[in-house]
Amino acid sequence: MADEAKPDLNHSWDDLEFTSHPSEEHLRVISACEELGGMLAICNETCEEVKKHMFAACEPTSVPIIEVRICFPKRDVALHLRNKRDGLKFLALVCALVTAFDPTECAQVLAMLMEHHLVREDGKCLTVEQLRPLIATIETRCQLSGFASHIVHYEITLCHELRARDHGDGSLSRLGKTPDVEAVVKLVDLLLLLKAEGSRGKPQAVSIYAGRCAPWIAAFLRWWFHTESMIFIDDEKLAVFNKRETQVGIRIPLQTFLSSPKPIKIRAIYSRKEWEDWTFDLGRAKQYSGLVPISTYFQLMLSAFKLDAGQANKAALDAIPYAVLEARNGLTMCSEGCVTRKRWGAPCETTGDIAKVKATLRSQHGLSISSDRFEPFPERADINKILRLVPGCAKKHMKDLYKWKIGMQVYEHPDAVAFLEQERHAAERANWSEGVFETQFTSMAAPGATTKLMEQIAHITATILALSLFRDPEKLLVSPDPFVWQRDGLKPSTVISAMDRTFRKLKACCDVVEWHHVCRLLAGEREEPGWGTIISCGGGQAVWSAITLGGKIPASGESYLRLNWCRGNLYNENNLNKRYRRVIGIDSRTMISNIRQAIPDIPARLTQVNMVTGGTVGLPTRLCSEDERVLECALVRTAAENITGIHANPCGVLKSLASAERLEQCPHGPDTPMDVSVPSIADSEPNTAAALPDVYLCSPDDALPWLLDWAGKADSNDVARQDLSKHLQFVRGVKRPGAVAVVPVSNNSSLRFYALAKPVGAHVAVREHTCVACSVKFCKELGFGILVL
Repeated sequence: MADEAKPDLNHSWDDLEFTSHPSEEHLRVISACEELGGMLAICNETCEEVKKHMFAACEPTSVPIIEVRICFPKRDVALHLRNKRDGLKFLALVCALVTAFDPTECAQVLAMLMEHHLVREDGKCLTVEQLRPLIATIETRCQLSGFASHIVHYEITLCHELRARDHGDGSLSRLGKTPDVEAVVKLVDLLLLLKAEGSRGKPQAVSIYAGRCAPWIAAFLRWWFHTESMIFIDDEKLAVFNKRETQVGIRIPLQTFLSSPKPIKIRAIYSRKEWEDWTFDLGRAKQYSGLVPISTYFQLMLSAFKLDAGQANKAALDAIPYAVLEARNGLTMCSEGCVTRKRWGAPCETTGDIAKVKATLRSQHGLSISSDRFEPFPERADINKILRLVPGCAKKHMKDLYKWKIGMQVYEHPDAVAFLEQERHAAERANWSEGVFETQFTSMAAPGATTKLMEQIAHITATILALSLFRDPEKLLVSPDPFVWQRDGLKPSTVISAMDRTFRKLKACCDVVEWHHVCRLLAGEREEPGWGTIISCGGGQAVWSAITLGGKIPASGESYLRLNWCRGNLYNENNLNKRYRRVIGIDSRTMISNIRQAIPDIPARLTQVNMVTGGTVGLPTRLCSEDERVLECALVRTAAENITGIHANPCGVLKSLASAERLEQCPHGPDTPMDVSVPSIADSEPNTAAALPDVYLCSPDDALPWLLDWAGKADSNDVARQDLSKHLQFVRGVKRPGAVAVVPVSNNSSLRFYALAKPVGAHVAVREHTCVACSVKFCKELGFGILVL
């Protein structure tokens, strides 16, 4: 016993981690949690389900460049609780609570239950402040338990039952709400009384009147009993659920629960003539949370869109494979001013029809240069993996429309045409049109059936493409939000608008920032990710862009939007007691004083001598001064033993590549020098493009060329939202030194990456094997203001 571990009284909960030697305070909290768990009648099957999903083996991942490790610790409080049956029951309760409440509200539920049921000699029960750190520690593991999948099952089933009774859930909104804290406490109190033997005031049965939170309550009861409770719509018992009598039932009173000021009523029934009622509000959460398999997510999406049955389902499954291919081939990317939310996916003026301009250059100007856009999406095989997880698409793949009929549009396929036009489907079409789905085309007072169907297909297609961006996505769990593209920060979505245009054979362009924003939300991020997030971590899954930490631009055909993911929390590589919420990128060039104003270098002859050589690019990190659980990182260039002083956010490379053109080949050697023409003032009109030199050189640190391009297309509303109005005013007062800004970093991949990591998007050409003269001519003719050699 001499070697027995003693509590470490110096250990703090500030790091949100229990160690193998917790303090006396920790042990007191753990003991109370196990005691509460011992009182719960949660079934053994549920405990085994929790153990299976919550503690599933997952390999840790290290990100050495920023000294971050993604994992679940081998010794934490969740594992400690798992080793005892009472602790496992407590974890099962928390697994349900975290889908309805934030950590503070979960702690409130537990504190109230302990006050009601635990006896303390000193009369002191644990407080919310004492319990909240425990919940914050285990919450991410608990999101993986599978409880949310049960909620989704009940939501879909109850929606079908409501529709079968001509109570279209369009009037009910989604059945995705949760009960409030007091309602859950009362429900658990009554479930404990049902278990108690010989208890005074013990009810014979419990009836729960609920509406929009009925799926959550049904899932909670199944979690508790591992059997279906009786569910009634009005007074009609649903045959789809267990036919035998149970002590707890759920009633959905269709005529009253929407208008009631207290939409939840719990009734304890003591006898045929004696009962007691309590009424409660809905919880604060907009909808339940948690994580579910991708196939379950698409089941929910089809149900929410009313596309999961009948001819509507046939129409959707007929159109989706073609829609995915159309979107993958037809979408172009841009950022900021090129794609504003009021332009409804219209193509960027510079890059929208670039193929036609290149053809004109070849035929009229004899410019023989091969080029292509950087690829945003992965290969077909990766997209098909996600497509096959859509219910009904298990054996489908992207199909080429032109093999069927040249020019056929997505909504012209047989099953879609039948659903949209045939009279025999009129009733189903009318019922579908009354669903909860709301069009984002608000200017249309009454959008037609074709518009609405194509917008729904666009949502499904966009989600398929977004999930395909994850490497090995089959085991990824996603947040059960079928309307993720309609979040406040995204609506109206440029992605959905652009897809709707591609379905109609129109040119389309969307904001590149939206893709990773939605991917992070799908992977469980509960905070708004915001631009500049390097690694986000929500729901026990960390997500990061492969390119931002890779340090080099992608090879030809490789998706620059690829995402890596790993299950676990974020920790310091060298100290697992230090946990982070997220890793973000910072950029010092958002300060006007750091916008370079050096005299531009305009060489008479551009050769290899002008290339920037030497130096290194690193990615140092530091803790955020405002939140020590946020890690900041930035690209920093060191040249000739001196740090340049500019911190660049690596996320900026995504904005540059979104509208960039890769210049592959021309008839000349890549090292062929270029004579730079500088027109005289007498030979040209002042303040015109012809009066500018062909090129001017700029440093890889210099963001001014990007800002000049951005200022020419910036939307005042977007600029104000990003707090860049002063930058816009400043840059518009700067005279452009030349037609094309050349960044001479040839043959240095890290410097090219650093040069492209800019705080705003711009039209950039990236030279591969073309000569400088052809590259500059290409830029001038197509309107690209920046050339990265």
